[in-house]
Amino acid sequence: MLKFITILFLLLPILSFSQNKEYKIAYQHYINGEYEKAISIYKDSPKSSLSSYYSPYYTSLLYLKKYNDAKKLVNIMLRKQMQNLGYQVDLVIVLEKVGNQREATKKHLEIIKNINGTYNQSRYLSNKYINHEMYKKALSIYEKSEKINDKDNFNICKAELYSYLDDNNMMIKEYINSIIKYPKTKKQVISKIQKFLDNDGIENFENYKVTKNQLLLSINQNINNLQLTEILIWLYMQSADFKMALVQAKALDKRGKNDGKIVYDIGESLLDYQEYDIAIDAFNYILSLNKKNQMYISSCINKLYSMTKLISSKKDLYKIDDLYLQFINELGKNNKTVLLLSNYANFKAFHLNQLNEASILLEDAIKINQISSIDLAECKLEYADIQLLLGNIWESLLFYSQVEKDFRESPIGHEAKLRRAKIAYFQGDFSWAQAQLQVLKASTSKLIANDAMKLSLLITDNYNLDTAEYPMKTFAKADLFIFQNNFTHAFLKFDSILNNFPGHSLEDEIYMRKADIYYRSDSFNLALEMYEKVIQDYSFDILADDAIFKKAKLFEKINDLENAKNLYEKLILEYSNSIYTAEARIRFRSIRGDKMNSYK
Repeated sequence: MLKFITILFLLLPILSFSQNKEYKIAYQHYINGEYEKAISIYKDSPKSSLSSYYSPYYTSLLYLKKYNDAKKLVNIMLRKQMQNLGYQVDLVIVLEKVGNQREATKKHLEIIKNINGTYNQSRYLSNKYINHEMYKKALSIYEKSEKINDKDNFNICKAELYSYLDDNNMMIKEYINSIIKYPKTKKQVISKIQKFLDNDGIENFENYKVTKNQLLLSINQNINNLQLTEILIWLYMQSADFKMALVQAKALDKRGKNDGKIVYDIGESLLDYQEYDIAIDAFNYILSLNKKNQMYISSCINKLYSMTKLISSKKDLYKIDDLYLQFINELGKNNKTVLLLSNYANFKAFHLNQLNEASILLEDAIKINQISSIDLAECKLEYADIQLLLGNIWESLLFYSQVEKDFRESPIGHEAKLRRAKIAYFQGDFSWAQAQLQVLKASTSKLIANDAMKLSLLITDNYNLDTAEYPMKTFAKADLFIFQNNFTHAFLKFDSILNNFPGHSLEDEIYMRKADIYYRSDSFNLALEMYEKVIQDYSFDILADDAIFKKAKLFEKINDLENAKNLYEKLILEYSNSIYTAEARIRFRSIRGDKMNSYK
């Protein structure tokens, strides 16, 4: 007998190894979706080791709809561990599968009575239900846990379940409740809501309305919760309801006594969206607060910049000129107002054609004591631009070079390098221009890198395509004339290319340039014709999406919203990789049936 026991003892490791090998094989079958093969191994395995292979065995049985076998398996485990809620949930799942709803409900209610409310337990039990799309039962787990445990955040978990149940109102409500109870979840919640908004497609606006309505309701019930108003502002901005965003920002600023910071930030965002009317309203708010406000001078600058973008008559020019003088007299010429002076010089040069006065203004600004190096560089760039307007190319190059040398590795240095490259382009020195542009493609400034890429592609696609250099050099000269606001000479150059080189690759570029000139000259019908020509005749070229976007914006400007909406939709659907798609989507949402705010 002792000998037999000894032999058995010696065989145990071998038997254990064999079993482990079998379990691994079975589990691999399970992973591969070969459930019959997995079951054939598990059913002959020792019941004493059932806990080690229970889960894949149980799941395999469910996949093959062997519900009676699954029920027997669960009951075996329950006889060993009657209080194990995980096994009890498994039983509920089997009962649901066989259609025994009454018994399933009864067992589920018993589980609810016995949960301890911890976050880990709740997630574990709920996920079991979720895996079998029993979302209401999973939700009830969280609801009970929430009553027991007020320390852990169950709101986001509940919100996700409501999304599975297609109850968007309750989903958003739970996300909002998460912020109310746990303010640190704000960033996470915004990310969740953003996905919800992006998931609505271009024709469905319900997601925005649900989110807005739930936010407004919660704000009314939690009037002192400033975070909710911040999210509402964010929502309005996302959906292009800029006027309401500003209204809420002003109200929030007054309640929070933030000295206009949030309003100013919105104003700057509105500049990016080219919503200059509303931006002016934002900056006027800052200007009304206190002249000692740290954003007062920058608000002056941004207000005047916005007004300049909205010029529609000579009367506007005189008004802006007077305001510049008013602010300069009020604030003085000093190191804090250098950019105000620089912008005034730009206005005088490019809008009033007072080039000499602009030059003198910048020369004075450059001499101001204690001027920061970056402000000095900005003035030099502006001065160089004006010299280029005057035709003083070498003087212009000198100042660009100074800035590039002083700020070699910074964005403003890259900007100076880009403008030097443009001068080389204007002069027909395309090889040198390309060498500079190649470097600038890697600029940390996305705008500079994009501008460098565009100019580089223009040269690459249209230079040396034939033996004559005339078309490209003529086009470059026309671009210089456009920079100098000499549109008549620019048109002459463009027409000479069209007449002498019909079918040249520059044709679409020429029509786009003409469209932009017509737009700047308020000849909107002619601009629309040019954009349409590019869309129709050059639909597969690189400028097609540009033309669609610009034409859509022009339709908005002249209040032809239906045509604008159709073009934005075309851009979204047919040019999904365009750099304009994101803004087109916002503008589309703004125009459609629930339109909240129109672009200018």
